[in-house]
Amino acid sequence: MRICILLFLGLPFYHAAEGLNPAERKEIAALVDAVIAAGFPDAKKATLYSGELRIRATSGPKGEEPLLPCDASQMQETTETGVAYRFVLPGMHTKTASGAWLIGFNFNYTPRPTDEVTDAALTVIDPATLTAKAQAERAFDAVKQAEEWLAPLSATDRPRLITAMDCMVPVSFHLKISPDNWPAAAVLLYRADWTDAELAGLSIADQRARSFWQLRPWMEPDHAFDPTGAYPTSNLEEQAWKDAHKTLTLESPATALRRALFRFCKAQINRDDPWLPVDVATACSLACLDPKDPQGNKARIAALQAAHDLPLVLPPNANLVARLQGWEGASRRPRMSVKSGQGAKRDGSVSMSTTFTAPEPAYQPQAGDLDALVVLLDDQRPSRWIDFTGARSVGDNAWRALAILLKQDPRSLAGIPVDKPWTAAERGAAAKAFRTWWKEHGAAQRGLVEKSQEK
Repeated sequence: MRICILLFLGLPFYHAAEGLNPAERKEIAALVDAVIAAGFPDAKKATLYSGELRIRATSGPKGEEPLLPCDASQMQETTETGVAYRFVLPGMHTKTASGAWLIGFNFNYTPRPTDEVTDAALTVIDPATLTAKAQAERAFDAVKQAEEWLAPLSATDRPRLITAMDCMVPVSFHLKISPDNWPAAAVLLYRADWTDAELAGLSIADQRARSFWQLRPWMEPDHAFDPTGAYPTSNLEEQAWKDAHKTLTLESPATALRRALFRFCKAQINRDDPWLPVDVATACSLACLDPKDPQGNKARIAALQAAHDLPLVLPPNANLVARLQGWEGASRRPRMSVKSGQGAKRDGSVSMSTTFTAPEPAYQPQAGDLDALVVLLDDQRPSRWIDFTGARSVGDNAWRALAILLKQDPRSLAGIPVDKPWTAAERGAAAKAFRTWWKEHGAAQRGLVEKSQEK
């Protein structure tokens, strides 16, 4: 049964109490307390806004770039001292008590004295009226508008999700919050005393129940490893799960929120421009582990932290281990920089030049490294190669390098199983078996690789 208070054009205000029981609300309160204690931004001491935040940031007197990524700016202009970048950044923003801004869920920004921050286009979020305003702006009736979406849910979960969707869908549009950012938004809004913030736990549980790849790390944390990156059976694995789960059962709201927060915070650790400082992201990730951590995520976070601490740019004489540690899975986003020309042209205009730079790849597989790569196959030191499992090891990168040089999964050449979970024990066993095979076949493989590289 719904309890309605008519506000704003007679639209109902849905309270979180309708969707969650007291024990679930207590669990969410404890989770929020834990991440706040770990350093997550506390909105009780902040002001929340929605709308377009406008910033004009000028490069420093010695050519220092703005504290926001230049490629996020919509316009650049020359000034007497350098280049000014103009930013128009929509979404939900948080201004902390220290004066720093959390811009959307993308940037953590403290203005320099020369920066101009304009909040005229922003609206302060009033938690007491947020739900009603969002409903007035974009009303939603899940029973009528989401019948197909609701159909796979269990009879127990469906009524609860209807309540959550009627509230959360309008608020998501009103504040422009994507599903991936709702875990962080829920904590901010909860601490800002939005009484419906707990319903985000139900909406997040619903989203997660439909995403096998978000659920899988908590059910079977150790994946098989494919050094070619193809993972040809992944679609079959997902389809098998869907076939076996025609009826969706939601995680508890607190469990879903905690695990989604873990995913959000973990992703911050190796971002170019983290929304959370790395030490805070690490501490908050650890605060979101399952009880007793059966998945071994504490070790994964430690590996990500160690990967973050590795140098981004290597010296020219770096050894093979250092190059494998610095070898990343994807090219970093090129950094944009705008420079003003020297002096004005005859017509009074000033020239500008734009450059994009990114670090060179730390490693390119070479035939001369083959024997050394085989030696390193079970090296457990972390690398900067980050994928869906976290930070890959030096040994994993050695397998990847071999796969590139040999043009296939090296284990297939040696008759080693490729579908077992890639645990430390399996890494060691596969490395030992491959070294034995390499003693007999390595010379022939080196010849093939060298001949291929000559072409």
